[in-house]
Amino acid sequence: MKKMKTVSIVLVLGLLMTLLAACGGGNNEGSGGASPSGSAGASEGAKNSDPVTLTFVISNTEDTTAFTKVFEAYEQQTGNKVELQALPGGDYDNLIKTRFSTGDFSDLFLMQPGTKQYVKLRAEETLHEWSGESGVWDNVIDSIKQAQVENDKIYGVPYGSTGMMGVFYNKEVFKQAGVDVPKNYADLIEIAKKIKAAGFTPFYEGVKDAWPPQVFYYTGWVTQVDPAIGEEGVAKLNRNELKFTDIPELKDLFAKQKELKELDLYQKNVMAGTYDEMQNEMGDGKVAMAFMLDGIISQMEQKFGKDWVANNLGFFPFPSETDQGTAMITPPNQLMVPEKAKNRDAAIELVKFMLQPENVDLFYANKPGIPIFEGATSELYPVQEDVKAFIDAGKSQVNIQNRLTASFVDFSKTLQNFFLDGDIDKAIGEFSANYQKDGKAKLLEGF
Repeated sequence: MKKMKTVSIVLVLGLLMTLLAACGGGNNEGSGGASPSGSAGASEGAKNSDPVTLTFVISNTEDTTAFTKVFEAYEQQTGNKVELQALPGGDYDNLIKTRFSTGDFSDLFLMQPGTKQYVKLRAEETLHEWSGESGVWDNVIDSIKQAQVENDKIYGVPYGSTGMMGVFYNKEVFKQAGVDVPKNYADLIEIAKKIKAAGFTPFYEGVKDAWPPQVFYYTGWVTQVDPAIGEEGVAKLNRNELKFTDIPELKDLFAKQKELKELDLYQKNVMAGTYDEMQNEMGDGKVAMAFMLDGIISQMEQKFGKDWVANNLGFFPFPSETDQGTAMITPPNQLMVPEKAKNRDAAIELVKFMLQPENVDLFYANKPGIPIFEGATSELYPVQEDVKAFIDAGKSQVNIQNRLTASFVDFSKTLQNFFLDGDIDKAIGEFSANYQKDGKAKLLEGF
């Protein structure tokens, strides 16, 4: 009899623990949060008795399909719903700042990567801090996490795929010219000369569109400047203790781009070059290479189809003087939760739900890309596999813009003028002055 009584008590305690777990855990009791141990296939019994509707603000330039699929799984498990609010992408930052200034907080929103966003939004006063949060950082690639750290704190959780910049090339043109990917920078120049001799345009640059020439410097930075100045050098740039004009390896990048023009390795009438024409010329097999970002993959897929991208588009990093160089990667956008959000605790649990391995894979199944989560699976093009191989080999680095708090203001305008006058000292001086001006405008320490 005594033994049966003991068993009954244990059963009652077990039922109580099960009920508490179904309510979403002690930290979020009454908040409408998801069960920490939940999954996309959880039973109806795990749903909250008092569900809430969370608001998620996103730019209207983002494809929301993958987010919608994850949110459907979240609703199935918790009963909570997520309402998407799309803001115009061209004015997204200002609209977010306006909403913050008026106290009109969403529960969750997507923001561009990097710590400079913390300054825009006065993160210490307004945003949830994630650095010590359990269930968030277990599977995130460390370099991606570190790009979000400012004074040992993290206010945004990266979510999505790794972007990349580098040299994209037409494999068929390389084959017809009888060349292979370069072993170093001198090799790149020799390859370009052979391609030109074979009747193709070695490089295309979209100077008229202004932004494309910047890619040469961003992808060249991780190969040529980072190894020279190290992490301490980047920290000094952040404190304005090191000037761009005092970095010989950066000045050499300007010299290298000038050399490509003087060797006549760009297309004819380079000042009229556009991003759209570059895609057409490369797809038609007239152009061999372009310093470009990963947006070219989806654009070429739309114009020339999946098979063309799978069979013809290749990638290699900006080569160094001695080897193939370092692949430049960019973190994905970051998820942020305002501290004063109406459903803050539920929003935190939603982020943790999104980070569960099965929901990460669900995201990539609907938006393939190079994962930032260890162990995640995603269907990749060969050109993306090329980048992933560098990441897996430890030969990748996050874009310098995502590691600095001040911005490269008007850099595209500086480079357009540089293509016209070729004055290296003037260009790098203007580049450096505009960076310092932005740091001062943002009231950053040291500027």
